[in-house]
Amino acid sequence: MDEAKKAKEEELAKKLLAYDYIRLSFVDLNGLHLSKLVSTKHVHKIISGQCEMYAGMITFGPRMEVVDIPYIVQRKHINNHLKPDFSTLHPCPWAGYLNREALHRSAENVPHQRVGAVLCDMSWPEGDLMQAYPRVVVKRLLEELENKHGVTLMSAFEPEFRAFKPETIEPSCRNPRAPITEGTIPEPVPFTIGEDMYKTSLLSIYESFFMDLDKNMREAGVDIQDCSNENGSGQLECPLMPDYGIKPADQYFIFKQAVKEIALKHDIAISFMTTPFVEGSSSGCHFNHSLWKVDDKRNVFFSVVDQDRLSKLARYWIGGLLEHLPAMLAFCSPTINCYRRLHKKLAPDAINWDFNDRFVTIRVKNTDEKRTYIENRIPSSASCPYHVMAATIAAGMDGIERKLEPVAPGQKPVNGKATPTCRLLPNTFQEALHSLRADTLFVEKLGPDFVDWFCQVKQRGDFHSLGKVDITKDDQINLAYERHEYLKYM
Repeated sequence: MDEAKKAKEEELAKKLLAYDYIRLSFVDLNGLHLSKLVSTKHVHKIISGQCEMYAGMITFGPRMEVVDIPYIVQRKHINNHLKPDFSTLHPCPWAGYLNREALHRSAENVPHQRVGAVLCDMSWPEGDLMQAYPRVVVKRLLEELENKHGVTLMSAFEPEFRAFKPETIEPSCRNPRAPITEGTIPEPVPFTIGEDMYKTSLLSIYESFFMDLDKNMREAGVDIQDCSNENGSGQLECPLMPDYGIKPADQYFIFKQAVKEIALKHDIAISFMTTPFVEGSSSGCHFNHSLWKVDDKRNVFFSVVDQDRLSKLARYWIGGLLEHLPAMLAFCSPTINCYRRLHKKLAPDAINWDFNDRFVTIRVKNTDEKRTYIENRIPSSASCPYHVMAATIAAGMDGIERKLEPVAPGQKPVNGKATPTCRLLPNTFQEALHSLRADTLFVEKLGPDFVDWFCQVKQRGDFHSLGKVDITKDDQINLAYERHEYLKYM
């Protein structure tokens, strides 16, 4: 080993040894947060990327439905290696307490282990990266965007989620493979009742949780813009601050897991399931983004000469988004339950765009150079940040490369029906998956393995368990099945 490499590894080991344990965290094809806990006494194994994980771990369904990917079967269900990205190393000050009671006491003078975490990619034993791994897909597309077009992505996520009383989660769920015998199934109980968004009296109930969350997230390198109570019982929102490249996806991925763990200290259960109730609002996760020149950090979506202050490149990008929205929807609303949200009030329903219109699917905000960006409104709260980012880049980049002009802004359905200039989004997850498979240009841009594995996971995971669920029926039985699949871990 040369001296420079040895010195680098020694410096890295010093950083890791500031912790007692490291979570090696990775994402599956459902967007779920998975981890392996490793003592730092094995620090050199962590650094060398020799910690192993079953290659098919990312291909199970949401509730561990077995999905045998032919290539993994062909390779005799081989183990892969977790390859840490040490630029993502961060403390988890909310973790490491040795018993649940300690969670409710002051952190001072309470014995606990120092826990850190690092996000990982996955590689085959030969060293090649797993091309179907979501984080690898995003990094490849970001590199292509920079190399071909000289721009990088600036973006931010706006996550909504639900707060529940923890003891009411399990009773509200029913295994879809078991018969239901009782007549009434209880709904999970929201931590607060009432659609009173921004009411200070309601916000104050969550303030101690929000402040604890913000403090912990700052230590972990995640910047929360603000916290609020939204337009639904127990519905909360914490938009994150924008950043460049893959960082916003990494930060949101960290946030989605951390918020659940931190909330438990306050006797709150958090879920990112899109529509857990028969009535009331659903939760989304709008994706705000713009493109900036790599060399001079100039916003290339903004134009000083265009009457709408929107560049030609931005219009091509929008054209790509509109072209591929039906296929994108499968990644941006990736559960059967997500389609209870769409085609409803305040939710997307059509393939359209406009300036500063809250009721279109692709909303353009064009204030000035620093504040001109696109809001993609199709992602649900159950979406995976890596999937959303990858799908957005792939679609937008195709628009640039083929110079796809968007339809005129402001097109709307007429009486809920499509028009020649305004098509409707798919109504169901199955329709969205069909659109994804049929969109060959989009599939090629994302990578055939990634798309194929994702579709197999959904078909043999979600649809294996919920194939008989009818989302057009607002009844507790169907939703109890959906809650079993999505409420606890999504």
